[in-house]
Amino acid sequence: MIATPPRTPVGRFAALVEQRLGLHYDKAQWGELESLLAERAAGSGVERYLEQLASTSSQAEWKALAERLTVGETYFLRHPTQLETLVEQVLPSFMRQTPNIRVLCAGCSTGEEPYSIALLARERGRVDVSRLRILGVDVNPRAISHARRACYSPWSLRAMPLAMREQWFQRTPEGFALRPQVRDQVIFEERNLLEEAPAFWAPGSFHAILCRNVVLYFPPEVIRKIIARMAQALVPGGYLFLGPSETLRGISEDFELLRGGDAFYYRLRQPAPSAAPQRTPSHLELPVLSSHTPPPLPDGLEGVLHLLEAERYTEAWGLLESQTQVSPRALLLRAVLHLHAGRLGQAEQLGRQLATESATEAPAHYLLGLCLEQFGDEFGARSRYAAAVRADPTFALGQLRAGTLARRAGDVVDARVSLRMALSLLPQEKPLYLALFGGGFGRHGLMQVVLQELHACTEVS
Repeated sequence: MIATPPRTPVGRFAALVEQRLGLHYDKAQWGELESLLAERAAGSGVERYLEQLASTSSQAEWKALAERLTVGETYFLRHPTQLETLVEQVLPSFMRQTPNIRVLCAGCSTGEEPYSIALLARERGRVDVSRLRILGVDVNPRAISHARRACYSPWSLRAMPLAMREQWFQRTPEGFALRPQVRDQVIFEERNLLEEAPAFWAPGSFHAILCRNVVLYFPPEVIRKIIARMAQALVPGGYLFLGPSETLRGISEDFELLRGGDAFYYRLRQPAPSAAPQRTPSHLELPVLSSHTPPPLPDGLEGVLHLLEAERYTEAWGLLESQTQVSPRALLLRAVLHLHAGRLGQAEQLGRQLATESATEAPAHYLLGLCLEQFGDEFGARSRYAAAVRADPTFALGQLRAGTLARRAGDVVDARVSLRMALSLLPQEKPLYLALFGGGFGRHGLMQVVLQELHACTEVS
């Protein structure tokens, strides 16, 4: 539920933006909106402008705001292991079941992601590209226009092998233009994921949906609504790909988590078979009444931690806000909740503050490492995980993340050392660290992740 709009103009503006575009700005971020509000309201005045925004006749203005507020940086072959899993395993599995395979890229920005799928499908040869239909949607009209032009700068192609670029792109005065046979395979639409569109989200519309690095900007209630629509729109057993740092924990139970190499992704659960009709008890049988009641919620910060571990993030935030104490542990819980909500700036700010406290130094460095990974700085993240392990040599999760990033960087020896340490330490990992940073995995699941990482190290060497 969207909260009642605050009385201040910028607060009302923030509430309207969240209601219409799904983008959440808390009070610490209102400064980013204040200058935009002043600029857009210069001609009519703030009060009149806000009234116009709230009306149904402001479509053009909302398009302009979407352009300003949803500028997404992306590039070709981003998170390539997910894309390779999609074109080499997921899409081929549907080839015998349907004449056409339909893929949706939600929040496609300037088109690099859907075009990457079209390119890899040709490169790998596992899918009949004449039967592949790719649709990209985004709320930003300028981004959609760019995607349709399909002309990109060298920076957008920075992760693409030179041979692949030379085969599929043509150099022009404006940059690198995608060749028509690839460009014409992808269709783009301007679409707001929050708007009702029953025909678009009709059951069985897509075999796979990519919504990567999109929902991390939305509050949990909006994410639940979007994910529910996507679950409805997938064919039975269809697949959903989120960004590497995004999760469905506490959001949806409609999917099962899968892993292929470095790629995590989700498959829509098959509907359970209908249960057998319950037998009506005879008059000689007494009904069995369940006496189970949920245990009472612990008080204070323990209650917040309990809710966080149960993935009830909205309730955890509400309970934390009601607490009066400002201890390092309370700030750590606040920082983790910021991280779960995608508010990386606030999480990083608190993490830096907590890294100076001996009681929270190790988890604070770990949290800062997660933030840096989100920002794409894996080298900086590795240094933070190393700092977390120095602060607490028994920190198994710090060793796990350090080992994973070392393996990705090709530092196989360092990766093996860290991963083996993680494997030996996980049975005694602190319950607090598992609750805050386990990512939905228990001890056993995390140990399986470590074993897979060690196996990947063997393959690399």
